[in-house]
Amino acid sequence: MTGASEPATVTLGVADAYFDAVPRPDTDAVEVGPFTLFVSRTPWAYYARPALGHPGRVTTADVVRLGQACRRYGVELTIEWVEEVHPELAEAASEAGLEVSTHALMAAAADVPGQVPVPAVPGVKVRVVEAADPALLDARAVANVAFEFGGCQRGGPGARERDEAVAGLGAQLVAHLVARARAGLTVTAVAESPAGGALAAGSYQPVGAVAEIVGVGTLPAARRRGLAGAVTATLARHARQCGVEALVLSAENDDVSRIYRRAGFHRIGTTHAAWRPWPAQVGSV
Repeated sequence: MTGASEPATVTLGVADAYFDAVPRPDTDAVEVGPFTLFVSRTPWAYYARPALGHPGRVTTADVVRLGQACRRYGVELTIEWVEEVHPELAEAASEAGLEVSTHALMAAAADVPGQVPVPAVPGVKVRVVEAADPALLDARAVANVAFEFGGCQRGGPGARERDEAVAGLGAQLVAHLVARARAGLTVTAVAESPAGGALAAGSYQPVGAVAEIVGVGTLPAARRRGLAGAVTATLARHARQCGVEALVLSAENDDVSRIYRRAGFHRIGTTHAAWRPWPAQVGSV
């Protein structure tokens, strides 16, 4: 494993180009002023982001026009961007009435986390699942439960809530998840035990030599056992073996960042997401 310095091959420009590329297989890209609005053709919702390479500032008026376009296309207004590329956008989004969240943008050359041993968790096996494996749907359900009950504290929802979430996955979403897995657009790993089934899961989405690790989550009842770290290491190792050279991810808080730092990732910047509050305020975008 290399030293603790920031991986030189993973730059903000690489990350920004990846975030522009990854929605395109499933969306129609519509240019709205300085934004690209990704209108989904699938059950999965996407977002808008500043057009790749847009040189100017994004204004509050631009955000308002984007909101009008979202209404025309019948999609929710959500914007994602890299802070260091468009530092003005957080203020513009807030002035337009949107909620804004902040996340650590982390990255690593794939040969760094790809060499981290997968932590052994007694009684748990971590594996990459194929498109036809029922565990693919279990993994999606684990992520749904994990992110509904956010944070890293142990206790609460577990296998019962996961199974209820599986039953609630619609036929269109199931078909979409299977199709992406079959096409190699999303690669999923699951941590499971013989008695408890799927306890933690995560995925990576490759675009060329870059991939983002997404949706890593653990059932609240199974947290604090090292499962998220084991899933992350498994995904990184698999990505490296499949030719990925650079990995990126967004961490929601300091606790999550620490998990990824132990897996070989380093912070390179900040990402933001903005969305219309629900119910939308009168006069907002």
